[in-house]
Amino acid sequence: MMNSSSLVTLLVAALCRPALNNALALPALSSSPRAGRRMMGALMSHKLSGSRVSFSLTIVRGVRGGDDDSDSDSYEYYDVSSSDGELTDSEDDEDEPPPSSDTGPSDVDKDKDTELIQKRAALSQKSRNFGIATALWSSLFFDSILNKAKRNDLFPSIVQGVATVVPAATLASGFALSSCVAFLMWREFEITSETVGGGESKKGDSFLSLSSVNEEGAESEKFAMETRQRLLFHLILFGLINLGAHAGLLFSNQAPFLGMSAAIINVHNTLACLSALIEEKSVPELIKQAISWPLSFFRSSGREESDAKKEGTITFLFRLSAVAAWMRCIPVCKSLFALAMGAAAASDTIHIVDKAREISLTVASLARLTLTAGVAKTLCAASASSADSIRNHRFFATLSGMLSMIFFGLGGTMLYSSSLLNISLNKAVLAEGALLAVTALVAGYNSISCFNANKGTA
Repeated sequence: MMNSSSLVTLLVAALCRPALNNALALPALSSSPRAGRRMMGALMSHKLSGSRVSFSLTIVRGVRGGDDDSDSDSYEYYDVSSSDGELTDSEDDEDEPPPSSDTGPSDVDKDKDTELIQKRAALSQKSRNFGIATALWSSLFFDSILNKAKRNDLFPSIVQGVATVVPAATLASGFALSSCVAFLMWREFEITSETVGGGESKKGDSFLSLSSVNEEGAESEKFAMETRQRLLFHLILFGLINLGAHAGLLFSNQAPFLGMSAAIINVHNTLACLSALIEEKSVPELIKQAISWPLSFFRSSGREESDAKKEGTITFLFRLSAVAAWMRCIPVCKSLFALAMGAAAASDTIHIVDKAREISLTVASLARLTLTAGVAKTLCAASASSADSIRNHRFFATLSGMLSMIFFGLGGTMLYSSSLLNISLNKAVLAEGALLAVTALVAGYNSISCFNANKGTA
């Protein structure tokens, strides 16, 4: 049976264990009765104050003076104490309040930085898409002029030699204009990705971005947004209608238009424009704009209405060009319907092929007219603005200069082939060529005057 000294030692160890967890190491008890007799507790006092514990303990270890059974043992005393501030009860940790979960300023800054990074990444992706779209539509422009293999399957058999000048110029001008607008959208998104959040662009063509208009106020920012949306919408129309130019394959496999590569290009570019427009405009608003698109050329925006009395020659000619391009779509659609009926009724293979190729060229001409109307409407809205920061902005000056060069090329070709070469005496072609030439002169003058006005403010 275990003696009384061992029981006392065990009792002391059990009572003091919570307080002596890391402060006191008791000697291990041996299973031998002799070692048990050498250990005994002499004194323990403890005082409880709230959750604080203070204690002192004296451990007496017996030192054998002689034989194991001798009663004359001497003792060594070890005093271990701790202050109130060093040892605490476990309840203290439970009573401590949990750390505050409030979001500090650093977390708010991190959220803003994350949002800014995501916005820059989205704009950079848009800029890459439009950079590719610019290159792809430019390739179709050169195909329609320089690729002899594709040109051989592009025009009807009755249209050969110099007679292909006007159809080729009409087709090429559409792709040239789409490439120019896609280029401006590319620069717009890339420069905006650098200036968003108050940054500065280090690119040499940073003056092309409409983001500088946003600094003029909420109304100017709204105008810049409407400009982007209008141009993107007409690029989508251009790509979708050009996909319809491959409908000639439904009548004959000898009417491939510009090949399947052109179809893939138009699909890619249309999706790129559509994704960019959806981020700026909801789908219901986009559908509403598509439905009301024909009437948009006959009504003015709020800014234009306020400046209606100040409308000058430049604004009038841009508006006239937009309306004329839209009105030209009506006879083109009628001609397209007649060609489709003729191709369906034809029995001769040669006539079927010719009708199918004419259908493709007519659809491509329709796409060009819709894009021309949108660009002219954009320049009309900019020139009618009373704000110099919008009217003389380099974005519109560059767009006006590009439109001037394209109209000079197409209008000059129509006038030259009709009046001097006597290839066609069609009054509609002559009238369109004359209108394009006049608009080209006005657009060129507008571009130069805008750049000169910017020199004075630079």
